[in-house]
Amino acid sequence: MQAVTGLRERKKSQTRVVIAETAAELFRRHGFDAVTVESVAQAAGVSKKTVFNYFPTKEDLVFDRTEDRLSGLLAAVTERDEQTTVLESFRTLVLAQSNQLSRLRDEMADGSDGFLDLVRRNPSLQRRIHEINADLTRQLAAALAAEAGTPADDPLVLVVAGTLIGAQRAMYLRLRELAARPTSDAWVVRQHRRDTNRIFDQLRDGLSTFPS
Repeated sequence: MQAVTGLRERKKSQTRVVIAETAAELFRRHGFDAVTVESVAQAAGVSKKTVFNYFPTKEDLVFDRTEDRLSGLLAAVTERDEQTTVLESFRTLVLAQSNQLSRLRDEMADGSDGFLDLVRRNPSLQRRIHEINADLTRQLAAALAAEAGTPADDPLVLVVAGTLIGAQRAMYLRLRELAARPTSDAWVVRQHRRDTNRIFDQLRDGLSTFPS
């Protein structure tokens, strides 16, 4: 039974990836507004209902990595070892963004900014990304509150959650910017590491030393 369940989960994961990748290619070629869910379903070889089973809205097809991002955020809090602070766990999480460098460079190979260009051109996608970031902040705050033994609406955990997610997002955007430059992968990784450590060192030391 376990093997059957594992196979079913792998097939579901594969279907989700196929739908997301198909949608991304159609959006890149034709623009978000010109592509319908029906056309995504047809190109992916699934039914429209199947698309909605995995992605409740058309906008969610663009943000297909949200679940992975949430899992990473929560794991940085709940799965760290006892000797690792939340801040250092998040430093490690952000440093690992450089593992996405090859994918980012492939995505921007045509000279566009890929995903970000798509979002910038569409108000509904801009609204959706704000909603996603707000939801991620709430869920991260709840995880932090559980660790700290404080209420989930404690303003301190809300500020900490917003700060950590802000640092993660800022460094991801910075990585995309660096990836677009005609430089070596090794140089981009070094810059990403340097900038990430600067940010997390400042967060570790607090704002009392800023500006120095």
